[in-house]
Amino acid sequence: MDGKSRYGWGKFAPQLEAAVCAALVVLFLWKGVLPAWRTLNTDFPNYYLVARLWREGYRLDRIYDWTWLQRIKDHWGLNQSLVGFAGLTPLSAFPVVPLTFFSALTAKRIWIVINLGLLAASVELLERSTALGRRRIWLIALLAVLPLRTSFLYGQMHLAVLFLMVLAFYFHQRHREIACGVSIALAGALKVYPLAFVLYFLWKRQARAAVATLGAALAIGIAGGVAMGWEVQRIYLFEMLPRSLQGEVLDPYSAHAAAGAGILHRLLLFEPALNPSPAFSSSALYAVVYPLWQLAILLPLLALLYPASRESGREQVEWGAFLLALLLLSPVPSTYHFVVMILCAVLLIDSLVRESRWVLAGSALLLYFFACVADFLHLFLHRDSGIYWLLGISRLWFGTALFVLFLVSLYRSRPPETGARTKARMAMLAGFAAIVLTTGIVGYRHHFLHREQEMSLRIAPSANALLATLPQLDAGGFAFVAMERVGYRVAHLGGVARGASELVFKSKEGKEDKADEGDELSFALAADRSLYVEVADTSGSRVLRAADRTVVARDAESPAISWDGRQLAFLRERKGLGSLWIVPLAGDPGKAARLTGEDYDVRGLSFLRSGALLFLARHDGRTVLYTVARGGTPALFFSPETEIASFAVSPDERRITLTELIGHRWQLAVWEVSSRRVSVLTSTDCNAYTPAWTSPSAIVYGTDCGRGVGLTALASLDVPSSEP
Repeated sequence: MDGKSRYGWGKFAPQLEAAVCAALVVLFLWKGVLPAWRTLNTDFPNYYLVARLWREGYRLDRIYDWTWLQRIKDHWGLNQSLVGFAGLTPLSAFPVVPLTFFSALTAKRIWIVINLGLLAASVELLERSTALGRRRIWLIALLAVLPLRTSFLYGQMHLAVLFLMVLAFYFHQRHREIACGVSIALAGALKVYPLAFVLYFLWKRQARAAVATLGAALAIGIAGGVAMGWEVQRIYLFEMLPRSLQGEVLDPYSAHAAAGAGILHRLLLFEPALNPSPAFSSSALYAVVYPLWQLAILLPLLALLYPASRESGREQVEWGAFLLALLLLSPVPSTYHFVVMILCAVLLIDSLVRESRWVLAGSALLLYFFACVADFLHLFLHRDSGIYWLLGISRLWFGTALFVLFLVSLYRSRPPETGARTKARMAMLAGFAAIVLTTGIVGYRHHFLHREQEMSLRIAPSANALLATLPQLDAGGFAFVAMERVGYRVAHLGGVARGASELVFKSKEGKEDKADEGDELSFALAADRSLYVEVADTSGSRVLRAADRTVVARDAESPAISWDGRQLAFLRERKGLGSLWIVPLAGDPGKAARLTGEDYDVRGLSFLRSGALLFLARHDGRTVLYTVARGGTPALFFSPETEIASFAVSPDERRITLTELIGHRWQLAVWEVSSRRVSVLTSTDCNAYTPAWTSPSAIVYGTDCGRGVGLTALASLDVPSSEP
């Protein structure tokens, strides 16, 4: 044995350890690396898309728009049904930028090799920082069976986070606090939670490390703003991050969301499509219980973190415990997040083995292993069974039990302390608890303030619709674009009774024509109810007449039909900048006329009864409404005080409904054309999108309240009359 293995590890013989490692390597290569090598899967294309957008000079302020990013994916021919960047930091795409010179699959294969190197480097650094020995550290790392498999299979960033956190610990152990802070800040640029180590450093009175982390994070943020644009940074910090911290990124009610937020969403919060039968529907109870769950993790840990202690063995347990607490408190953890738990397990087991506490060391190893394989139990159960959900959150229970072992280890090794210092620490803990509880309750009460009212406005389409957007009034109901698991389709809702509507058709059902391949991302309904659909694929976007699948416009997005049915207007986009075009429906699709210059970034359009076009464009740093007629020049129509993202003209053209950015949330508003008065219709702590008029006094719109950010359902709202 080498010198660092002299502590032993129970009765494990080196030959047995090597045999288990070999078996785990085979399993890892067979179920993780080889399948990942063959396919793109889910997450890597998201990073690849945004990285390539940045490299090719696109505007990045719409990378969190699900439909817009899907269109780019279709045009570039990525073999992936759905893409989205919700919840991811803009800077998390940067490690992939050098790989975008290759095809997506080749880039992923290079990323796999890089991740193997990061895993090996992490093990090597841990070997230099602990007494377990290289073979045993590899054994612990490879026991993270499912986290490692999904990290490689999906091409995730968490092995990079693991390496950076191991590097930070390595530097911290050697009192190189600036290097430690930079490593944590880099990890925080990929995934936000490592930045919470600032609290650890402040609580431990390690000011140099805290300042280094904050300073490095600020410098990285400024560099990111310069490189990627300040608007995308603002969107992430003020629109995406708060919803991520609330657990509302994808499906907040998912059985796979092994987090306190996911459990409480499922038990206490009603949502018509995603969680129609909670155990006890009460947003007020959620607002109290969730902060209490957070305190249940944080308070015991902080009580056992002694500020003056820098004893190396104890501090490595503190470090591992704090990192595990962050994983447990994460509102949206997936299996691959727990690959970072390798560091936690190595630090705890090494400390227990040093002290010859074999029972606790074995218990820690088993709990860690069970937390890493808990999701495997799903394979044997029906998705709709109650036990399926209970086992789905077992990863959280095993992780919590491992956390308790950390607390036991810290309690048994606590240093002596005077009564005065104990009272001072207890007072600090009480103050911290009061702040967390008060801000949590107040924050969630605000977040849920209009929840019940908003849920009462919902229109419930098919549960297959992960996202419903761009509604338009149609005979017997309205049409809309639905995101399903296989892609985007135009669908129809037969009737608008709240909470009781039914998905009637998909425009692609029964079609076998090759022109049908691709996503249906937008559409237009003519006055005679004929349907025109934007189809996006590797040849770009084109507009088809749905009845006979005839192409009426090429290189065309977001179509609109004139009231007389003779003109088709659409957008063409170059590097994220939209331009407005028009073509006669009966003419040559290739002879379209451009209506806007390079200085207008057009985002939306609609015909007026006069034949003129009303369009939304970003110009001179602001997004405002303009009008233009064929052969004319754009004229300012309406310039609001806030940013707007979408609009719809009422049937009588007396009012325009808008989505306005108010308090970093998109709210519905109505603009009276004659009086030029704006009235705000919603004030929820979530977003409203793509409104449409169903009558002169009612609108239907997309809303992500109670859902993943941007993953909208449909709602209907009566608009107060403008008459005196």
